[in-house]
Amino acid sequence: MQGHILPAIMAVMMLGLGSAQAQASHSIWDGVYTEAQAQHGEALYRQNCAYCHGQTLAGTFETAPLMGRFMPYWSGTTLDVLMDYVNMAMPLGRMGAVSRADDADIIAYILKVNGLPAGSGALAADAAALQAITFDAARPKPAPPPEKPPRQRR
Repeated sequence: MQGHILPAIMAVMMLGLGSAQAQASHSIWDGVYTEAQAQHGEALYRQNCAYCHGQTLAGTFETAPLMGRFMPYWSGTTLDVLMDYVNMAMPLGRMGAVSRADDADIIAYILKVNGLPAGSGALAADAAALQAITFDAARPKPAPPPEKPPRQRR
């Protein structure tokens, strides 16, 4: 009986690994939030973030901007990293006081202000969905078209 447990565990792990690899990765340039979500996020930003980061997200002498140099700072991460930081460290003096759902709306607003396109689906608040979204400072280049086979001479 014990001889069958290890192969069963390995099979379950491989199935889980395969489904994780099957999840398509998205970029923040793929329209990962809705316009309505960003509008709601703007109101939440004004209530919870503008005091430190400014009304225009440009930052202050003491606080980092959430536009411009903000983009390359987070480049190469996934949105779950940004979400965790925002959720655990913000707002100053009330860390973690804003729900993850509201933080997702605030992040949607920040993405909009940084010129990223809206899409048809709302930005999720759960870590698994956010792990599949890469934070690319610049729009990823499209994949090159497949090469055509060389022409044969007659």
